[in-house]
Amino acid sequence: MVKKEICTSCNSNNIVMNGLTSGNRQKFHCKDCGCYRTLKTTQYYTKERKEEILRSYKERSSLRGTRRVYGVAISTVQNWLKKRVIPSKFDIT
Repeated sequence: MVKKEICTSCNSNNIVMNGLTSGNRQKFHCKDCGCYRTLKTTQYYTKERKEEILRSYKERSSLRGTRRVYGVAISTVQNWLKKRVIPSKFDIT
């Protein structure tokens, strides 16, 4: 049984292989939405590790210091901060 890959953008199975990355990972091209990407990423952070890194940043550590200590990209931390909903003490609900 052959497993058919599915596009992560549009959930279509109309994708074709489209070469390799510089790290020898398979790239795919979706014929429906036109996106190019690798479908199986290998870099994952556990929820606990992510919270630890964000807590460290919140405790007045700089982004460069966080990158140096934890080895996580600055852009990754910035994306986590954008997605994180921080409740305001002035919320009226």
